[in-house]
Amino acid sequence: MDIGDYYSKSIESFRRNWKITVPSIVASILTALLIIVGFFGVMATLSPNLSIMGNFTPSIFSQINSNSLFTAGLILLIIEILIYIINAFRTAATVGMAKQIIMDGSASLDIAWKDGIKFFPKIFVVSIIKTILTAIITIPLILGLYLIFNNVILSGISVLLIGSIILFIGFILISLIFFVFNQSIVVGQKSVIGSIKDSYDIFWNNKLTVFLVALINAVISMGIGLILGIISIPLTFVAGPFATQIVGLLVSIILVPYFALVMTYMYMELKMGFQWIDRDAKIL
Repeated sequence: MDIGDYYSKSIESFRRNWKITVPSIVASILTALLIIVGFFGVMATLSPNLSIMGNFTPSIFSQINSNSLFTAGLILLIIEILIYIINAFRTAATVGMAKQIIMDGSASLDIAWKDGIKFFPKIFVVSIIKTILTAIITIPLILGLYLIFNNVILSGISVLLIGSIILFIGFILISLIFFVFNQSIVVGQKSVIGSIKDSYDIFWNNKLTVFLVALINAVISMGIGLILGIISIPLTFVAGPFATQIVGLLVSIILVPYFALVMTYMYMELKMGFQWIDRDAKIL
């Protein structure tokens, strides 16, 4: 298979197995509810009058204190952790279904539930590790901004430029190294550390293939994101401040399972040497 086959076969597999969208549909609904609950929870914490009366005036800021900020931060942290858990379960379930589609030609919700329960803790932990590494490479950039805001202009600009380069290169490397860790966990049955090593090995031994697939996925996501940004502007008058998030969640219902199929096809061929010779995804 070449790179184009990953995408064409994934389209065919996706078209025949719409059930693979179910984990994303459920996850999107739960995520949307959490975002709404978190928004009003934070508003209620920072300013009870704002959440009850909907009356925004400058005086509401006088109600904010250290305790309310701590509580609001705690609410956001809990919501973020819950969203990470939901996404981890969705990923595990979706990749499990993708594997079954590739091997058997069809997917079942039973395997989605089974793999979701079995593998989401590992995916959650690796996702946190990836997030921490991404946060670490932002430190030079933040330091540069801090120096500029404190009138250390020349040094701040230098650190800011260096930090931007580190963030750009580091983000790309982290994305590529962790590119198929979900497949390593669900398909390859790897441990937390083993999945990172396995994903790194896949990238290192197939640099061009992994880079091109990652690039194509990014271009598709950015293109759709640009279109959504334009579409969400008029929708804001109807759905309010949640328009962008709602539209984004709806699109993720399609993109997440589709990209899961693409990357699972790639992983199973590069790692396991599988080859597909017919439209029903039978393994040679």
